[in-house]
Amino acid sequence: MNMTSILEKSRKQLEIAKVHAAHDGKVAQGTRQTAVAAKAKLKQARKLAKFTKKVARKAEDQAEASLETLEKAQARLEKLEKRARKKARKEKPAAQSASKKKPTARPAKPPVKAAPVKARPSVAKPKPVAKPQRKPAAVRPIVKKIMPANPPAQPAPAPAPTEVAAPVPDPGIPPVAS
Repeated sequence: MNMTSILEKSRKQLEIAKVHAAHDGKVAQGTRQTAVAAKAKLKQARKLAKFTKKVARKAEDQAEASLETLEKAQARLEKLEKRARKKARKEKPAAQSASKKKPTARPAKPPVKAAPVKARPSVAKPKPVAKPQRKPAAVRPIVKKIMPANPPAQPAPAPAPTEVAAPVPDPGIPPVAS
């Protein structure tokens, strides 16, 4: 072989090796960048998960506080309604007695003496039982269900298969033998 042909062949191999080396270098750099981005995404995902848990805890505590406020308001409303009913009952007999005092043409009947009323022994009313108080948020165990923001769409159910009736032979066409 000729020396020049060997040199040319070596130069071609060198050029091919340079191209391969440059390509492999770019691939390695892209891979490194992907690894760094994945690590950053992982950190970001961890931070996001931590933040989401924190927000969920706050939301649970707020919901519990709102529920307690609702229960207090409901109890207060019931007390006020009870007080209003009691007041209305007291006013009702007074209004009825006022309407009965209209002058009438009939002579008044002599009052009938009622039998003496025996005094009942006083009975102490039982004290209402206090509701058990809820544990503070720091003592209460945290149980959470993390639901995806958008649940996966369920595919529509397939229509029920229908039975296909056998073709009805036409009387004018002779049957084909198979």
